[in-house]
Amino acid sequence: MSKFFSLREMKSKPKNSSSSIILDNLSLNDVEPYSKEVDCDLLIEDLIAAVRRYVVLLEHDALAVALWVINTWCYLSFQRCPLLLINAPERECGKTQLLKVVEKLVYRPMETTNVTLAALFRVITNYAPTLLVDEADTFMDGKSEMAGVVNKGYEKGGFVLRVETVGKELVERAFPVYGPKAMAGIMLERHLPGATMSRGIQIPLKRKTKDDTVQRLRSADPKVFASLRSRMLKFVLDNKDALSQGWEDFPEELSDRQQDNWESLLAIANCFGEVWYVKAVEAALLNCAETSPPKSSSNQLLEDIREVLANYEDKYIPSADLLTKLHEDPDMDWGTYNHGKPLSPRQLARFLGAYGVKPKTVRMTSNYTPKGYEVRDFEDAFARYLPERVVDPVLEKVTPPPGRTPSSPNF
Repeated sequence: MSKFFSLREMKSKPKNSSSSIILDNLSLNDVEPYSKEVDCDLLIEDLIAAVRRYVVLLEHDALAVALWVINTWCYLSFQRCPLLLINAPERECGKTQLLKVVEKLVYRPMETTNVTLAALFRVITNYAPTLLVDEADTFMDGKSEMAGVVNKGYEKGGFVLRVETVGKELVERAFPVYGPKAMAGIMLERHLPGATMSRGIQIPLKRKTKDDTVQRLRSADPKVFASLRSRMLKFVLDNKDALSQGWEDFPEELSDRQQDNWESLLAIANCFGEVWYVKAVEAALLNCAETSPPKSSSNQLLEDIREVLANYEDKYIPSADLLTKLHEDPDMDWGTYNHGKPLSPRQLARFLGAYGVKPKTVRMTSNYTPKGYEVRDFEDAFARYLPERVVDPVLEKVTPPPGRTPSSPNF
């Protein structure tokens, strides 16, 4: 059995009290592979049920959590390891509860609240844990170097470079920091850098109502979680060849970064069969649509221009006519953009200039030559900076690409 898939074959650290404490904690999730054939449908269903038993969560988000948990057992098979960002709008929404559930399921969990920067990257290098950070909105707020370590750990081969004293010399040392990390907090988008948020799969939480029923985690049977871990380990061992191929077939609705984030999860879902692959794609589309950050004003303007020019047939459009279309559309806010006043020609030009679209003198009918835009100049900006136009964020029908479903005895 390879070192990666076996908890017991991790390199031992020097025998001192600190390392012993760390190793003892890491070994709490130590299991042997399940001794029987894994029922794939039952495994993923049991994982989703285990998550929703203790936390109020939509089913597609629970599926995302389940797939991410499995990813911690096989993340070395992939080039990227997305963060799990458990995000709540207020307290008492179950963020700590969900992080505790995740802790009982993942590979080598290690809670790292209040860890120092130097300890953070050394722990990742020396112990290869799944890092769990609660109260990340407080702990990570304003700590750019800490966020830098987290961001570096998103991609395989990512490392932190430090200089250490060896005798009388200064020696460079690289600390690999690639690995799974889960963070929980309140309104993380206000406290974590955009680069960090973009590297994660966000799990939005809501406070439970009187009609929502969840169980207390403190009364959970440890054997249930141990069984799930054992079955997950057996699953990744059975499918390690298929998982090592990665994944290249993504819905066009997902951006490049969203595809990177979901690559490992879709590869894992495909090993569960067509039904779960389809559900995982739908989960990705729903989750990304729900958690995508608000558009910048310039990007929203560009998207709205694409909308108002959709049926425009002339070669040129005067700035005044374009502004009129934007101002008068009831679904757009450009008529009141300036504290109740409409977007001005100068603001329009400034926004579009950032995308390489600049106003010029245009010749209309009857030798009318106002300032305006050549419509084809927008095409490059639309292609580069806007997603494909879609009607529904969920695919009507999704099937795994031919030839990519592994020939596992579990199917």
